[in-house]
This record gives sequence, C-alpha cells and structure tokens, in this order.
Amino acid sequence: MKLNMSQWKKFLVSDIFDIYNGRGITQEEIEKHTGNFPAVQSGEDNNGILGYMDLAYAKSQVYCYTETACLTVARSGTAGCINFFSNGCIVGDSAKILKLKTEQSNYAYLFLQTLLEKLRYKYSYGRKVTENKYKAEVIWLPTDVNEDPDWQWMEDYVKSLRSEPIKTVNSSSPLDIDTTKWTWFKFGSLIDEIYKAEAHSKTDLYGVSNSPKDGYVPFVTRTEENNAVDCYVDAKEVKVEKGNALVIGDTTSTVSYQPKPFSTGDHIVVIRASWLNEITGLFLVALLQRERFRYSYGRAFVMDSIKETSIKLPATSTGEPDWEWMESYMRSLPYGDRIG
Repeated sequence: MKLNMSQWKKFLVSDIFDIYNGRGITQEEIEKHTGNFPAVQSGEDNNGILGYMDLAYAKSQVYCYTETACLTVARSGTAGCINFFSNGCIVGDSAKILKLKTEQSNYAYLFLQTLLEKLRYKYSYGRKVTENKYKAEVIWLPTDVNEDPDWQWMEDYVKSLRSEPIKTVNSSSPLDIDTTKWTWFKFGSLIDEIYKAEAHSKTDLYGVSNSPKDGYVPFVTRTEENNAVDCYVDAKEVKVEKGNALVIGDTTSTVSYQPKPFSTGDHIVVIRASWLNEITGLFLVALLQRERFRYSYGRAFVMDSIKETSIKLPATSTGEPDWEWMESYMRSLPYGDRIG
C-alpha cells in the first residue's frame, strides 16, 4: 500500500498519548527480585530491556508500569529512542511510557513507533526528553471522516507490510565456540589500509532520499541504526568510496560492514584488507563491537586506537588468522545460508 500523506492532519503527541514518567531501577534490584516482566531503561539494544523483574514486587514498590501494549521513549542516553512492548513493561527513570488515550491494536502502536522515531534527531547531543517538550511534539496522521486519527487505516497499512518469513536450512542453534585456543592479534597488523573518509554534510546536499534510488549511494554516518546508513545521496554530489569496507564512527565507536559503494558524513574511518568480504566483515564487526565499552565517556575510537586494538581470532597451524574457519562458522549460523 503506497502512502499518500497529502490529506493527513497534524496532532500533538499529547492529543493521542498519555505519558508516564519512570522511577529508578537498579540492576541489583532486578537480580534480587527477578521475574518475567521486562524492566526498561534507555537504550536500543535488546529493546531497551535492562532485565526481567517480578511484577508483584514492582507493584509493591509503586514503579511505573503497564500490563497492556505501550511504547517507551528514552529520556536520556539514547534520548528519543522508541521501543514497543505488546504486553507492557516497567520503566526506569531514564525512560517514559507512552499509552494511547484510546485502546488500539498493536498495529497502531507499531505504526506510531516509526513516526515517533523520526523525532529522535531533536534529542541528540545530550538534549533530554522532557515531558512537556515531548507532549508538544507534532506528528502527522491519517484521519477519518470525523478528522480523528484513522486507527483502522494504520492497522491495515501495517498488516499490508507483512511478508513471508525468511527461511533457512541451517540449525536454529548455533555451534558452540571454544575460544581458549584462539590467538590474539593486533588489529593494525591485519589490515592493508585505514583512513578518514571525506566528510559531507547532509544539509549541504540537494540529492537526498530516504530510500534507494538509481544513481544514489548509501550515506554512512555514526548512527547505530540501519547498518549506519542514514539516507541515500546523489553520487554526483559526493566522494564515493568503494564497497567491501569496514567503517567505524570514531566518536561513537559504531562499526559496520559496507558491501556496496557509499559516501560518508563526518568522523568516519574506513578500513580495507585483502581478506575482507561480506562474511569475514560481519565476523569482525561482531568482535569490534565488543570493544566499544573501552571508548565511552568521550574517548574516541580514533585510527591509532583502532590499529592498537587487540582481537582474539581462530588461527591456523602456522599462526595466521583462520579466515576459512570464520567463513564456515558464519555460514553455519541460522540464516547464514542467506548471506551473499
């Protein structure tokens, strides 16, 4: 179903949502009173879930929770990040619960999740989501004959997007890995080339699209979403980098593998190597992402730091990285047969 937004109307977030502020939850408290109800803070990983808490205990402590469908919005950290919970959740003090004022289906919540994610850019660079400011945000929605939000249309639209599940012939359980015999390598010794990519500002470009187009290339930034692709830009306006590269946002330590030609925003490091392909690239992305914690609190993952980073890899009998084993392992994972 193709979208025609010409007849949509604007609504304040406060017109359609009630907002509930969270209360502090610690990891120790979750572990002490563990259960099966998601406890949510800010964050994108694992849908923002910090752990699972006993609901009866949470109720006794007057935590902020709901037992029915809701969205959560991160107040700080990954401010503006929106997550969906079909059966409710508890929220800590770095998140808020968004409940529709009228009871609606999960499909309506999923539709609104996508729209609210588009507001996220407003809360970058340390700006927090405050209740009053978020209530005043504007979103555009389809309307019915009474000029109210057309919930049925939203539900039908989301349902129309459903497709057949991706199939795999591989086992649903990945093979166990024994890393005790793996070898440490200095990452700089494994690569052929590392350099800062030419930076472009999206606001200075005329040819910008939210979806792929002929003659356009992915615009890679420091975002954690969509494999670091922020949008697509006209290749005639930018310096185009060759594909088959590892890409790191140095101030955010975001890591991605880019298979196709691309262009970049600011603070992007490009890495190339003779062993690099889509399979080994994804394997290395997973390992490098585990180094991100070392570069929080303002420490940038700059080129010297990247080269000095030690990573543990399977090795051949001659002491070289066993790239063939890595490819075989990645191919054996659930859906690994779908790569490439």
